[in-house]
Amino acid sequence: MENGPIGRGASVMGATAWRLGAASLALTLTLVVVGWRGCGRSKDQRDEAAVSAACRQGRLGDARGALALWQRRAPNSADAMLWSARLAVIDRRLDEAEEVLRRALSLGASKVKIERLRAVMLALSGRYADAEPVLRDALNAGESDPLLDEALAKIYLETYDLHRAGLVLSRWKLDAPDDPKPHLWRAELDVRANDPAAALADYREALKRDPNSPRARSGLADGLRLAHRNAEAAEAYAASLRLQPDDPAAHLGAGRNAAELGDAAAALRHLTRAAALAPKDPEAQRALADLLTRQGDFRAALDHLDRAVALDPYDLEARHSRGLVLSRLGRLDEAKADQARAAKLRADLGGLMTAQAAVVRSPHDRNAQLTITRWMFAHGKPSEGVRWAESILLAAPGQPDACRLLADHYSLSGQPGLANFYRAQAE
Repeated sequence: MENGPIGRGASVMGATAWRLGAASLALTLTLVVVGWRGCGRSKDQRDEAAVSAACRQGRLGDARGALALWQRRAPNSADAMLWSARLAVIDRRLDEAEEVLRRALSLGASKVKIERLRAVMLALSGRYADAEPVLRDALNAGESDPLLDEALAKIYLETYDLHRAGLVLSRWKLDAPDDPKPHLWRAELDVRANDPAAALADYREALKRDPNSPRARSGLADGLRLAHRNAEAAEAYAASLRLQPDDPAAHLGAGRNAAELGDAAAALRHLTRAAALAPKDPEAQRALADLLTRQGDFRAALDHLDRAVALDPYDLEARHSRGLVLSRLGRLDEAKADQARAAKLRADLGGLMTAQAAVVRSPHDRNAQLTITRWMFAHGKPSEGVRWAESILLAAPGQPDACRLLADHYSLSGQPGLANFYRAQAE
């Protein structure tokens, strides 16, 4: 009885030992294979983390360097190819980005990620109606991606959907805590919402992240000037011009600020420089003309106002100032004509401001949106008219009035294919 069980037991134990040995060998081989594959994945993950971190911190040169190393090590990596397309999008090389995305797809890249990158490209091209649903779905799905945040914020800011723009900007700040750009964009939103104190705070937050940001420096200076904190503004403009001595916008602001401080010589120096640096900017010409008018140099002022009106025939302030200067020079008939044009522009501008206020209160007020769209097309601002029309089609695809406005615009600009496309939708 003992031998039976022992023998049987010995036989079972021997078989078990053999099975355990075989299983152990299989497990070892499996671990070796998984470890080898995992090593490859971990290298890809480390490479991707390096590129991603550099992008989130705005260090695009470092991101390109890390990506180049990654692609040399793994030339057929679909993820690396996606990042190559992404950097092309960031650089606004959209045709190149599309070509790289096709290669990424052939390598097995995520179709969802490709679709989202293409939505970013559509947003950058002004095709908001096509881009917004994809980007919004990605945000609602919890996707943490500063590039998607930026594209969606662009759509909402340019269509005056300030509430949703604010939500996206808050998300962008979380997704890219070291990037000054969301704070700069938030400052723009604060200005539109008539909250100058918040705008100043956002410019300062941007400068914490990039002390050499010209846009943050000039924005802070402009905000201080508009708040009549002129001594602080003068220091801010000086700091901005140390960064970019030939920035026409900084010279324009510094000149206006100097005029408010009563420093006529500094004002003339800065405004003359601004007009020379930006000869096609009607605002610089008008600001210099206003200073010359206050100094009694009416002929020189008229010369700059003529340029301002030629650059922008719909500039209300330039028309009004020109009428006043012509009166001072005794050219009364011309002055009356300019004052009549100014009165018409003032009425038109009142309608625009009413519509803009309505859109701020209700971002999808269709009548107000159409009023703004028509005003932009009628007053020499076609690119803004296109953006407003696209924003209408974003919420109401095929909206006939917006389609007709786009059809007329593209017909006048020599793009019959797009004109016919939108005319067909309108019908």
